[in-house]
Amino acid sequence: MVYQATEEVVAIEQPVVAVEQVKAPLSVFSNKDIEKAEGLALKQEQVEAPLHHAFAPGVYLRQVVMPKGAMIIGHEHRTEHFNIVLSGHASVLMNGEVQEIKAPSIFVSKAGVRKVLLIHETMIWATIHPTNETQIERLEEELIIKSETFQNHQKEIAK
Repeated sequence: MVYQATEEVVAIEQPVVAVEQVKAPLSVFSNKDIEKAEGLALKQEQVEAPLHHAFAPGVYLRQVVMPKGAMIIGHEHRTEHFNIVLSGHASVLMNGEVQEIKAPSIFVSKAGVRKVLLIHETMIWATIHPTNETQIERLEEELIIKSETFQNHQKEIAK
């Protein structure tokens, strides 16, 4: 989910401010707070974040372009996988701590990780997953866990 970060959207239980001032407040986010932020974000107008999917034997690459000023709340990942940041800069909450990620960067995310990103400079981020699956819907089932908040939102918009 990608939306423009505003004070109204990112104000959870703790006072969280706009993207330009958000470094420290991200660290107060618990999983419960992420779910609350997701619920608020799903009510906002979404920002375009173009995706590109590519396949090689036994490998799936997913690339996303995230615009400056956006707040991204990712789904929880079921598997360990590579992350390759090709361009940009973001404050990223993962594993309970905030990290400044600047391109170029390559790192591994463990299974169970859910990220919240505040994009300071337009970012191109790719993930690489070992799989033989090539159907996007099936890949989503195999690779991510969608939160209850997200699933309920999807049901609502499907009505």
